[in-house]
Amino acid sequence: MKKSIIITIALLFGVTMATHADPRGWGVGLGTFDGDFGVQARKDFTFGSELQYEAVLQGGIYNQNKWTGRLDADFHYIINPASGFKFYPLVGFDWAIQSKNNRAGANLGVGGMLDLNAETRLFLEAKYVAGDWDGFAFTAGIYF
Repeated sequence: MKKSIIITIALLFGVTMATHADPRGWGVGLGTFDGDFGVQARKDFTFGSELQYEAVLQGGIYNQNKWTGRLDADFHYIINPASGFKFYPLVGFDWAIQSKNNRAGANLGVGGMLDLNAETRLFLEAKYVAGDWDGFAFTAGIYF
């Protein structure tokens, strides 16, 4: 597990140094994790010769009996990067913090983005977090 976490982090942070990187901006979203409401902020980095890859760093706060912080680092492979409506599968790492409990997990899911203009786009994302704190997450939001 530790080796896969190190590889995931290296991929997410190392590839953002690619020559065709395109930081898209910040995003905010509303979502649920196992039915518990939360908010999140995210930053994405698009890269690759056709801008078909994306690394997304996000942090959220959810009300899961107690307030829970969730930090995620996800990798997206954008299937149709030239389109104004993009789809992607995602894989990544999740770290949850609640009181003195820290839990790690792996993310697997799908998402989509709709470009409204050059700076603004909407996103929808559904993913399953497997690990110490299993659960299903759904998030909708906007990049600006």
